[in-house]
Amino acid sequence: MRTSLLALAAIVVGASASPASAAISYPWCARYATSGGECSFNTFQQCMATLSGIGGSCTENPGYQGPAAAGPFNAVPRAARRHLSNY
Repeated sequence: MRTSLLALAAIVVGASASPASAAISYPWCARYATSGGECSFNTFQQCMATLSGIGGSCTENPGYQGPAAAGPFNAVPRAARRHLSNY
């Protein structure tokens, strides 16, 4: 009985766990004139358009890591590299 309760508890905990996800990081931050700010812009132009008429400034996100470096799991496939080199 004790083992079955322990097994049931393990199944419930395992089923309710959600996979971890990485936080999205954007390269540009808006610093509003009247409040804090937010770092949710892909381009400087997006940031400036948001601030248009409300005031503030755009700065680079100091926590932005950039895209992942090329490696064996995210490199361009070999067939595509041959195709691209013909141009």
